[in-house]
Formats: sequence, C-alpha cells, structure tokens
Amino acid sequence: MVNRREVLASKLLLVAGALMPAPAMADVEAATVSAGKMKELSDNILAYKFEYPVATVSGKPLSMLLSRTPEKYSSAAPLTADARQRIVSEVFDFRTFVTASMNVGPASGVLKGRNPAEWKPREVALTVLVDRSTARTTAGQRVALNDVQEAHLETRDGLQYWVYEHISQGSPTITTRTRESYRHSLAVTSWRPAMDGTPYLYTLNLSCPEDLWPDLEPLFRRSAESFTLLPTTRDYIPPDKDPWLFF
Repeated sequence: MVNRREVLASKLLLVAGALMPAPAMADVEAATVSAGKMKELSDNILAYKFEYPVATVSGKPLSMLLSRTPEKYSSAAPLTADARQRIVSEVFDFRTFVTASMNVGPASGVLKGRNPAEWKPREVALTVLVDRSTARTTAGQRVALNDVQEAHLETRDGLQYWVYEHISQGSPTITTRTRESYRHSLAVTSWRPAMDGTPYLYTLNLSCPEDLWPDLEPLFRRSAESFTLLPTTRDYIPPDKDPWLFF
C-alpha cells in the first residue's frame, strides 16, 4: 500500500520535470559538432592557424594526411597558370576526397586597388573562386566553378573574414564513377597587407563530395570559425618577399 508521503514525492518529481527547460538548440548543435574530432594546423611562416576534422559527425574516421607541408608563398605550388593563388598548406583524405587547403594570393579582379572595407562578400567569393576555377586537387581531379550558395562578412578581433559556401563540378573520382560529380565546400577568406601594403588574401577552403556534406557541414563551419590570422613573429615571411624565388 502506497502511503501519502510517497504519493506526494511522486507529484513533486512530476512538477519539477515539467518546470525543467528543454535543451537549447545551440546546445544540441554543439553536442553534434563535438561528436566529430578536430585537429589544429598552425603555421608561423605565414602566420595563421585553423582546425580541421579527422572524423565525421557520425563518427566515421578521416585519414587526413598532410599532403602539403606549410611553406612560404614563393615556394608554394600555384593553383593556376598565372601563379597568383598558391597552396601554402593542405591536409587531404585520399579515400574520401575530403580536403582542407590554405591558399594565399594578391587581391585581383574587382578587388584590386580598392579598400578592403568596401569589398562585398560575393565579390570576394567570386574573385577567389575564379582564380582557382581551373585548379586540380591533390588527387588530380579538375574542378570548375559552379555556384556560390551564400556569402557573408564576419568581424573577429578587428579583422575581416568573408565566409562563403559554394558547389563545384568535378571530374569522376575513384568513389564517384559518373561523368559528373559535385563537391560541396565552405571557404573563409581574410587578408593582411604585404610589405608594400598590397592586400594578400588568405583562404581556407574545406571541401568534400556532395554526398558527405550533411555529415561534415557542422565540422566545416567549426573549422571556418577557427581560422585565424596570427600576430607575426620573427619566423614570418611576407608573401611578396621574393615571390618567384622557388627555394
């Protein structure tokens, strides 16, 4: 037989449960992101750092290898024939074709000669992507510019960061045998003045096959948020210092 004290205790528990707030959406998203593991790449030569995923949100491991060791701009591999944008570091999973690459190059196109405070997010996105529209990935896949989904400006510690989502069309890969394949990417671009004051763009581009995007988007966004231009040290080599000295 249940006594009155036990009944009262049960009622109090029910009331307390009803008064407890539901988990905030931000908390749910944070828990989702934390399901994937991250590593950090930091470079004193060009003074930047960023995090990149080594597992997907669902927990699938990524074998992210350092396919391009951080190096100075003059010795870095050019993305296209004009050699403006160059890959100064890159981590890559050769099995899933997930990549996180850092590209550096001078402001060009509609950005050249203008105050960066006047640059529009889509202008930055399109200028960077046009410069790399005929580039090849580490695995040899050629990609072409397709569409900028969204672009916006964020200000962090007084610095400008343009964040943009884009989709590119690529050639078939080992995992995608069809004639057309698509890559979904999230990029973030910032800038710092070179020795002569010319703005140089620093772009972190995170990319994966379209079918992996849902399992990587939260982690890519965390990577974009982690991208930071660091204070320069004695190890810093300005990108316009001997730009054609390939050693």
